[in-house]
Amino acid sequence: MRLRNRERLNRQRNQQGVILAPLFILVIIKLALPYGNPGKTLDRLRLHIEKLDGNVFFPVTTPTRAQLIAKADELDDTIVQIAAGNKALIPHRDTLVRESLVMIRNLSYNIQDLSLGDEEQIKSAGFQVRKIGGAEQTPGQVMFFRTKPLGNGKIKLMWRRDDNARVYIIEQMSMVPIPGPSQWETVGKTRNVSFIVTGLNPGQLYYFRVYATSGNSDGNPSDPAEQRCL
Repeated sequence: MRLRNRERLNRQRNQQGVILAPLFILVIIKLALPYGNPGKTLDRLRLHIEKLDGNVFFPVTTPTRAQLIAKADELDDTIVQIAAGNKALIPHRDTLVRESLVMIRNLSYNIQDLSLGDEEQIKSAGFQVRKIGGAEQTPGQVMFFRTKPLGNGKIKLMWRRDDNARVYIIEQMSMVPIPGPSQWETVGKTRNVSFIVTGLNPGQLYYFRVYATSGNSDGNPSDPAEQRCL
């Protein structure tokens, strides 16, 4: 548990009517898929397989490295058989190409999410990046925050998206929130507008809140929501 000095500074500036708009660079994956080219698709699969081997940033990905290897081997074998004269495998090869491109696209989503836009990490997985710059706006307060018990020590949190948010930070407290120094504990972060908190004690009453961050400045947290774990 900790007191976020940056959050406190933001609150003071908001109260003083100061609008922060620092410059920022948003890094996202430049996918550039080789549509309709079996050989280049295979090369692309092999590239990501090589880059993920022992990658310290992404020890586990979705799809997994093993799944990428299996798809690449199947596509490679089919291409070789077609080159040897088995033209009947062309429709199967085309299906494998489409499946491979879907896997690469899904991998890019996973890498983007896990890296939180870190250029070094993205490139380490074999992807190129593009950068978007502009005047950064401080996110607003997270609104329409609500909770839903799922049972088995899990509670689902949901809220409305903030256009200026890069990441949402989830905080938890197992006592009634009171004014004064922060007793909130960070329990997760996500780029989505929902999050499932796990490992909770059945029958325990918990309090949650979420705030959005642009990377340089934090928005005001949502109003706390209480939920008893089933």
